[in-house]
Amino acid sequence: MYDNIFELIYIIGLIYASVVRTRYGMRFSRDNVLHRKNEHPLVYVGMALWGIVLFLPLFHIFTTWIDFANYQLPISLSVVGSVIFITGLYSLQRSHVDLGNNFSPTLSIQKQHTLVTEGIYKYIRHPMYLSFWCWAIGQVLVIPNWIAGPPGIIAFYLIYSYRINHEEQQLVEHFGDAYQNYTKSTGRIFPKLK
Repeated sequence: MYDNIFELIYIIGLIYASVVRTRYGMRFSRDNVLHRKNEHPLVYVGMALWGIVLFLPLFHIFTTWIDFANYQLPISLSVVGSVIFITGLYSLQRSHVDLGNNFSPTLSIQKQHTLVTEGIYKYIRHPMYLSFWCWAIGQVLVIPNWIAGPPGIIAFYLIYSYRINHEEQQLVEHFGDAYQNYTKSTGRIFPKLK
């Protein structure tokens, strides 16, 4: 019975995140790009894996094909996983709203790009990365299957570890001291303790 609740949370979350990403992704125009950095090849590997990892839970939920890889978790851990997962959805939605027209799915600076330091960005420089970490960790606890759960952590680790420094370097190059000062009062994916 409880498994169905956690599976439903995942399905609703997947639909919700897809709507948010699609809505803001449609606003992005390559014609509006001022400068773009090349991605590390492992970022593309991570993105491809991430795309697969998002839909593997549907095989777990709607088929018996990968049931051999199921594992058991206490309900309390699945509840914690749901909270982490939902926190990630909130962070994803909030970061898109606060970025507005500054959102880019690539490592690019747009012609009218502004440094966003309000909303969730007042506390965290990269809340979108936080949202995907929460998704990956939450998925492990909400989808108890070795094939459909944990691979998300590996996939997002590749994206995060090979992209974050390039992104921050690009922001320093474009915004200079304003971005460097901003980094002093905010954490990358968690708020700084003062």
